[in-house]
Amino acid sequence: MERDIVRMRQFCVKRYESGWSGNEIARELQIPRRTAYEWIKRYVGKEEFSNRPTRVKESFTDERTKKYVLRLREKFNWGPAKVEGFIRVNRPEGIIPLDHNKIYNLFVEAGVNNKLDYIRCTWGKKRFAREHSNTTWQTDFKLLDNDNWICTYLDDHSRFITNGKEFSENPTTEIALEILLKAGKKYGFPEQVLTDQGSEFFCAPKTGKEQGISQFTLTLNELGIQHIVASKRRPTTCGKIEAFHKGVQLEAPSIGLNYKQYLKYWNYKRPHQEIKYQYPATLYFKDFKNNTSASNLR
Repeated sequence: MERDIVRMRQFCVKRYESGWSGNEIARELQIPRRTAYEWIKRYVGKEEFSNRPTRVKESFTDERTKKYVLRLREKFNWGPAKVEGFIRVNRPEGIIPLDHNKIYNLFVEAGVNNKLDYIRCTWGKKRFAREHSNTTWQTDFKLLDNDNWICTYLDDHSRFITNGKEFSENPTTEIALEILLKAGKKYGFPEQVLTDQGSEFFCAPKTGKEQGISQFTLTLNELGIQHIVASKRRPTTCGKIEAFHKGVQLEAPSIGLNYKQYLKYWNYKRPHQEIKYQYPATLYFKDFKNNTSASNLR
């Protein structure tokens, strides 16, 4: 026989008001103690014991909050979820926290929402991040719209860019190693470097030939660095460096910065959603404050 939940709640409240404990009520009704205490918290002093849905009044958004949200959009070109998270973490004075749906509606009303002209890919979104700085660096080459190439090294833990270069010649192993060596001399070398299977980094097996070891891997081995190579057709493995390069292509032009300027902006002036809206430089150097390896970070 189905139990009458409303009558059970009424019984719970009456017994509680008469001096029964939550444990005693739970034993009597043969329900979990957590349920009994939840009913006590929710229904004591109330006349309604059913789960009738209540209409939630839409929250009011004042002009100051609207202007602040749109200012974040204009300055950083952030989406609704990132704006929501930034406000909830930083709690700016006088600004009302909004959910991302409300922020999205404000973008639409102001005409600053960017509609996607493609279907967003949703597979392969398992996230990972190293626990400490200089554990793993990600690197890759990227062809820009001006036909120049860039190569960048990014610390997996903090998203700090340790070094990068824009150049007009074709990408080579020598350029990748040149940038790495300069970064290592300044900040210390990482334990690992993560790359894709590009020919500048990796010797892929060929028909009738054994797989060799690339010059990039050999040099890393001499430096005591482990070379990690991402699997094929898994672009999200190197997703952090891909995100930075996407910012170079899309965000940097919108705020009038070239590659080198954007690199400094990313490290020191752009709060990052995935590290709780800290600056990459803040998180990167935090690991070295009480560490002897801080001598490498000059």
